[in-house]
Amino acid sequence: MELIGTGRDADVFAYDDGLVLRRNRDGRSSEREGALMVRLAGLGYPLPRVHSVRGPEMVMERVDGPTLGAELFAGTRPAEEGAAILADLHRGLHALPWPGAAPGECLVHLDLHPLNVIMTGGGPVLIDWTNAREGRPGLDVAVTVLTIAQVGLADDDLRDVLLGFLAEFVVRVATPYAAELPEAVAFRRANPHQTPAEAALFDDAVELTRRWA
Repeated sequence: MELIGTGRDADVFAYDDGLVLRRNRDGRSSEREGALMVRLAGLGYPLPRVHSVRGPEMVMERVDGPTLGAELFAGTRPAEEGAAILADLHRGLHALPWPGAAPGECLVHLDLHPLNVIMTGGGPVLIDWTNAREGRPGLDVAVTVLTIAQVGLADDDLRDVLLGFLAEFVVRVATPYAAELPEAVAFRRANPHQTPAEAALFDDAVELTRRWA
């Protein structure tokens, strides 16, 4: 199979006409994630349709288009437009009915950043639901801000773009997250896929996230 994409913990291969296969490199099962994605598709949320899951492999709809991050970096998508798209994805997800969630909680993605948003001809599609679970909306927003702050501070070439984007995002998302910031910090600190530069600047990113809260 042709390798067409790779992330920090999974690889994506061309599988069949209109389909891709994503394989987790650590061998963890994709079955919980696949079931969650099927449920979300039934609610009309924009994400790839799942065809089958077997252990660490998931076959799903191929979604073509640049990422929102690629558009921001290339200057083809203004920061304010990108921020509005990301804020709308948060709001739409958090507004979905999710039976079983505790009062005040909803489904949260916990990796909702511009590189996980594919800009298709039909609109944005959100990928990579590995971390998704029930939680408070503010936790999702806090993780988004902290993740982007880390990447922006750690990469001199992207710093101005990402921090400018964040300044627009925190205005548009409207969801308060100060109360959930400690949980977001613990969640992100435990992420094993941070680069050395991101880990070294973790405390600086936390302080920046706190100032925007």
